Amino acid sequence: MIFILVMVFLAGAPGLGWWAGRSSYLSDVRAEEWERTHVFAVTAQLVGEPASTPAGTVAPRAATAHWTAPDGTPRSGLVPVEPGSRSGDTIRVWVDDRGRLRGQPMDRDPMAQALMAAAAAVLCLAGAVAGLRKIGLGLLDRHRARAWQREWLAVGPLWSKDRR
Repeated sequence: MIFILVMVFLAGAPGLGWWAGRSSYLSDVRAEEWERTHVFAVTAQLVGEPASTPAGTVAPRAATAHWTAPDGTPRSGLVPVEPGSRSGDTIRVWVDDRGRLRGQPMDRDPMAQALMAAAAAVLCLAGAVAGLRKIGLGLLDRHRARAWQREWLAVGPLWSKDRR
């Protein structure tokens, strides 16, 4: 049984790891490409004083700012600001191709992600194989215990007779 499970693992692990890594890599590359063509850094000018936060809190501060969208339309809204920012300061904000605020694009490493996805898939396969082994051993042990009990029921009464 162990031989079969090891062979299943050795046969399945390379293909599963390759598939998971390739899928992750292609997904990250597509996401990078999308962000490169649809997310832009623009300069915004603060036009309002940052809202004050209660003492002792770590809430991010925000202020009203104006910026120009990539298509040339003027935009405004609340943007996160650093402490000490004042009206008239310029800051960099990230917007989509329509000028709506977005978070900064993620710093991606598709190859590292692919390696982690492949390793995770192979570890999951190893866990599944180990689980199958555990289930198989449990079934075999149950079968052996039943066989032992059947044999004992046949032989036990012969041993327990008084032989004087």
